[in-house]
Amino acid sequence: MIVYLNGAWLPQENACIPVTDRGFLFSDGVFETARLQGGKFFRLQQHLDRFQQSARALELAAPPSDELALLAREAAERNRLAEGSLRITLTRGSGGAGFKTRGASRPTLLITASAMAPDWEARAAQGWSLVTANTLRPSPDSVPAQLKALGRVYAILASLEAERAGADDALLLTADRKIAEGPTWNFFWRQGRMLRTASLAGGILEGVTRSIIIEIARSAGYQVEEGLWPRAELDSAEEAFATMTSLGVVPIRTIDGRPLATDCAPQFQRRYWDMVGAELRTS
Repeated sequence: MIVYLNGAWLPQENACIPVTDRGFLFSDGVFETARLQGGKFFRLQQHLDRFQQSARALELAAPPSDELALLAREAAERNRLAEGSLRITLTRGSGGAGFKTRGASRPTLLITASAMAPDWEARAAQGWSLVTANTLRPSPDSVPAQLKALGRVYAILASLEAERAGADDALLLTADRKIAEGPTWNFFWRQGRMLRTASLAGGILEGVTRSIIIEIARSAGYQVEEGLWPRAELDSAEEAFATMTSLGVVPIRTIDGRPLATDCAPQFQRRYWDMVGAELRTS
C-alpha cells in the first residue's frame, strides 16, 4: 500500500511516525473514513465536513477539505483501487507536556486507501450475532457524540466482550442504558412496518449511511421513529440490522442468543447500493 504521510507518498512499510506523537501517546487526534466504489468516493464531502468538525472540536489544524479530497483521490489512484476504503487520520503531532498541548509541533496527517476484501458482499449478507455490552457509551456531556476521535476505549472494551462471548460484535447502550449503536456502526430494529433507531439526542454518531437508510425505508412505506428506548424494547423486535459506510447494511442474526428474521435488511442493502451506484454514475 502507498500512503500519504506529512507531504510525502511512501510505501506503507517506510511510513514512520515518531514515538513522541501525541496520537500514539494520548490518542490526541481524529479520523474519518469513506467508501470508494467504481473508482469514485461516495459522498466524500459529507465525510470531510464531519472530519473538519471533529478537528475543530479538538482544536487541530486540518488542511482544507478540497486539498484532502485531492489527496484522497490520489491515494486511490496510486494504489490502483476501484473499490476500497479510505481513512484520514490527523493527530496533534509531537510535543507538549502530558495532556497539555502547548509546545506541540505541526500535526501529523496520514491518508491510506486499502482494498475491500473480495468476499465483503457475502460476509455482509451472512449477518452478525450480537451481544449487549456491559460497557456503556459515554454521555455526550463527557465525549461529544459527533467527535470521531482516536482511542475509543469504550468501543474496544465492548468488542472484547463480544469476542469473549463468541459473538461477531457488541451493541452499546447509552450512559442511562438506552439502545445506542455499535462500536463502529449505527443500529436499526423492526417491528412490523415500524423501523426504529436511536436518536442523536442519545449521543450516537450521525452516520452518513444511517441517514440514507432512513430515507430509503420511508420511501418503501416504513414508518421510521428516532428515539430513546430501553434494551427490553429489543425483546419483541422481529428484525435488526447495522449500517456503516464500508458494508452498507448488515443483518443481525441474533442478539444475546435470540434469533431474528432477515426479511428487510437484504432489500435495504440492494436499494442502498443501487442508490450509491446511480449517484456515482452521475457525479
